[in-house]
Amino acid sequence: MTKLVGILNITPDSFSDGGKFAAAEAAATQYAALVAAGAEIVDIGAESTRPGATPLGADEEWARLRPVLDAITPSIPISIDTRHATVVARALAAGAAIINDVSGLSDPAMRTVLAQSHCPVIVMHSLSIPADPAIVWGEDIDPISEILRWKTTITAQAAADGIAPARLIYDPGLGFGKTAAQSWALVEGATELVTSGGQWLYGHSRKSFLKLVTDAPPEDRDAATFLISRQLTGAGVQYLRVHNVALHAEDLCM
Repeated sequence: MTKLVGILNITPDSFSDGGKFAAAEAAATQYAALVAAGAEIVDIGAESTRPGATPLGADEEWARLRPVLDAITPSIPISIDTRHATVVARALAAGAAIINDVSGLSDPAMRTVLAQSHCPVIVMHSLSIPADPAIVWGEDIDPISEILRWKTTITAQAAADGIAPARLIYDPGLGFGKTAAQSWALVEGATELVTSGGQWLYGHSRKSFLKLVTDAPPEDRDAATFLISRQLTGAGVQYLRVHNVALHAEDLCM
């Protein structure tokens, strides 16, 4: 069964909904709305990773995140989208249930903190954070083979540092170090990734690679997102990270 992960950006500069939920009260209201729509996890991000975004330090990220966590009474698990180990430690102490490491466990300090917990860990493949359109795989790269190679490497690294492989959820990182065509190839090859084992999450919602099939601006890409979600569900992908949960819950996860 595919699980829906609702996106809750509390940033002022996210690519499709920046600023809408930055205030703690607005974020708490949106959390409740995502739950009511059918989300099974809500992923909260306080630092935008879109191209051109301004990177945040850990203290600034936590200053955004803490009031939101204080305002929410969780009824479903909260995932924290971060690359800062100190934010992870604080968020877990505040009740977060899942960590979404957009830097792919590249920081030894992150691995140390996570080894001291038992939470699931979403580990995303990327070449740069924030995403940089100038830093992408070469044209000779086979996206599926490269992600499978990365999966083997990161699983071994995590295990060596005390993070059990069963805790990992792999995110191929559409748009992070990939051209639009390469991101699309990762959608087309989802079955191969899933059959390699482990749990997989796709974060394709409203992303720029969808320009291959639609001219709509980010906030109007839900229909294109949904069509890909159907394909990914058919491939057996276990988690879909999406903005419009209601659209998906009505069809995909009933």
